[in-house]
Amino acid sequence: MKYLIFLTLTTCILFSCTEAPKVTSDKEDEELSENPIVGKWKLQSHRKKEGNGSEIDVKHQPTEVILSIMEGGYFVIYDTFTDPRFNQKGFNRISERSKGQWEFIDNKRLILHHNFDDSTRTEEMSITTLNKNTLVTKGGDKKSNIYKTYEGY
Repeated sequence: MKYLIFLTLTTCILFSCTEAPKVTSDKEDEELSENPIVGKWKLQSHRKKEGNGSEIDVKHQPTEVILSIMEGGYFVIYDTFTDPRFNQKGFNRISERSKGQWEFIDNKRLILHHNFDDSTRTEEMSITTLNKNTLVTKGGDKKSNIYKTYEGY
């Protein structure tokens, strides 16, 4: 009888000490991220001037350009084919454009350090709009400002 009581008490102690692992949903994981820029952003359009400048709409193209910004300072820019004809022709569904490290300074500037085989390139952009669904960046080349609009998903 003492053995049965001892076994029951030991079992109760073991079960009370162990906690079930916490299961989190994707929404809770997003809320845990302290940085609002972390996530996947799909390029919707880009233009070279403010206002009604030469805007290029990329929504109806056979590929989508994705900017994936991850915790820990790593990013990847890649194309993913949306047109099923590309898959039938034997193309890979995803094609990497660039990858590297990112910095997000004062919720106003995004700096991407692109790493290539034997070199690096730095791209600095101002953030004009950032919320859960939209990221608008303003970068530049030697001739004009370049605005890119991304949609979060």
